[in-house]
Amino acid sequence: MDRKLPEGVAPYARTPLFTTQTVPDSLKSKHETKDGTYGRLVVERGEVSYFLEGDTQPVAKITPDAAFIIFPQETHYVQLAEDTAFYVEFCREEKA
Repeated sequence: MDRKLPEGVAPYARTPLFTTQTVPDSLKSKHETKDGTYGRLVVERGEVSYFLEGDTQPVAKITPDAAFIIFPQETHYVQLAEDTAFYVEFCREEKA
C-alpha cells in the first residue's frame, strides 16, 4: 500500500501535540477523516500503532523516523506506547 500524498495535496490544519495522557478517546476508537481529507500522522517521540477497522494487527507502527499518511474516509484507530507524543496534520487538494 503506497502511503504518499498525491500531487497537489497540501496541509491546511493540524491537531495540538497529543501525549499518552492527553490523546482524546475518539482517536483510540474507530473514526475516519472526511472525504478528500488526508491525515499525516507525525510522531515526535514514542510509537503509535495504526489499525484499520476489523484488524487485530497494526498496519503500521509509526515512530519519529517517518510520518504516516492516512487516506480519506479510511476507518481506523490508534494505540500509543508509553511516553508517546504525536500530532496529525490534515491535508487536502489545493484550490486553484
